[in-house]
Amino acid sequence: MTTPTGLTEDAATEAALGGELLQRIDPIQLAEAVLATVRPGRIATMTARLTAGMAGILLGRSAVEPAPKDFRFRDPTWRDNDLYRMLAQAYLLWADEMMRLPDTRDVDWQTAERSRFVMTQLTAALAPTNTLPGNPEALKRVFETSGRSLGRGLLNFLSDLTTHRGLPMQVDTTAFEVGKSLAATPGAVVHREEMFEILQYAPTTDTVRTVPVLLLPPPVNKYYFWDLAPGRSMIEYGVGQGLTFFTIVWRDPRPEHGGWGLQDYISAQLRAVDVVRDIAESDQVHVFGDCSGGLFAALMSAYLATTGDARLRSMTLGVTVLDFNQPSNVGMLASDRTLRGAMQRAARREVLSADDIASSFVWMRPNDLVWRYVVNNWLMGNDPPQFDVLFWNNDGQGLPSQLALDLTRMSVENSVARPGGVRLFDTPIDLTQVKTDAYIIAGRTDHISPWKPCYSATQLLGGATEFILASSGHVQAIINPPGNPRASFHTGGPQTPDPENWFADATKQQGSWWPHWTAWLTERSGDERPARTPLGNPKHPPKDPAPGRYVLGE
Repeated sequence: MTTPTGLTEDAATEAALGGELLQRIDPIQLAEAVLATVRPGRIATMTARLTAGMAGILLGRSAVEPAPKDFRFRDPTWRDNDLYRMLAQAYLLWADEMMRLPDTRDVDWQTAERSRFVMTQLTAALAPTNTLPGNPEALKRVFETSGRSLGRGLLNFLSDLTTHRGLPMQVDTTAFEVGKSLAATPGAVVHREEMFEILQYAPTTDTVRTVPVLLLPPPVNKYYFWDLAPGRSMIEYGVGQGLTFFTIVWRDPRPEHGGWGLQDYISAQLRAVDVVRDIAESDQVHVFGDCSGGLFAALMSAYLATTGDARLRSMTLGVTVLDFNQPSNVGMLASDRTLRGAMQRAARREVLSADDIASSFVWMRPNDLVWRYVVNNWLMGNDPPQFDVLFWNNDGQGLPSQLALDLTRMSVENSVARPGGVRLFDTPIDLTQVKTDAYIIAGRTDHISPWKPCYSATQLLGGATEFILASSGHVQAIINPPGNPRASFHTGGPQTPDPENWFADATKQQGSWWPHWTAWLTERSGDERPARTPLGNPKHPPKDPAPGRYVLGE
């Protein structure tokens, strides 16, 4: 499916971010970064290059062209009309020079990345395509519709101004319904307490493996990115391979839950593991944590390993950063200043709302998540697209301020990567004590959890690891159903400290990593036994049908 502005389903999935922002964007911190990187000498050099480049554009000798995937300049007018071609070249030349300004060795990586973030905002906002005169596609739309597109665009703008915090809607929220068109894999709530529910999914095969799988979603995301529309659901696929799936469904924290912290979430996971073991009649459980859910999975695994507890059979980490000393967008924002702000909010026991988190996070990808929809919704008067992953991406949860403080402190101090740097239940945590097998997934184009920091988990964990590098971004690396001819992944390289060495010797495989992962799990999931219904057991009887109440905000 493609929208009038050229947004494909793959592009929508690639652009989705998942809302894993733990700190608010600090304008003072960003301004300091710009001042540290944009020096007079660099400005002078940039001005000289710009002058020479502009002269080439005016003389018709410039070779500047939009990148092949730059959707902003896909209209043929940008090539065929001399005035528009020169406008595009001038903008692209200037934008390239602006993005080069932070490239200096005189500052640390965090300062450089903060400055680059500012330049990204400026260059994205000042693109000519964001204006009606500078967008030939939108101008053609005005004539084709006899001006009706302008009226529809104005209505869309006014609606977004009053109902969506002034940001353009990314998705038609009326097109999907959780529990029917999304999160529709059959199952039931088999456990509920104040902090979370547990869903168990109904078997679809005659036999199942004895060791079950428990999914640990990030606390700020709804779990059903694992259970999108039928045919795009990892849970549906895994159940079809004879695996028994459970998932935690975190409750959207209410005002009285601002004191929930890291230890509360780890304790909840431990209780969930025991519920799953009891229902499945299995001594061990596989766990799969994604992004911050992967961080929680690793911390829980390290705690169990340190205390000699063998409840976990394996651990899967999806797009998870454990070492915050390496460049990433989350680590970019971490600082003593953001830590102080997090401490103040935690003292007030606030809950950061999903809207606040989303309003900040879209600026990590402004062209994809803001300006594309300014053009589509406001300039061209189109309705927002209907994509399941964008619906999920806009269906976020709040974040308890105590948890935000705990996570901010860990990223500032990089304590997870240091043996004993984190304590859980008065026990110092050491990732090297984790001896269970681990399957680690990263995305080659992931801007939130870059693949090289994700790869570092292979060096931090003490057990055997299988590292998979998908050819996609933060969310698309996980939502990776079989059947996409463009999908691929790398695997099998040597587990060396240098990720580039791993990549050089890794093997590229076409298709989705889901079959590779389920085969890896099956090898570690024990014998087959007859699938059992009904779900749950006498101690944990089935309650509401999946997806339960908490995902709906109850």
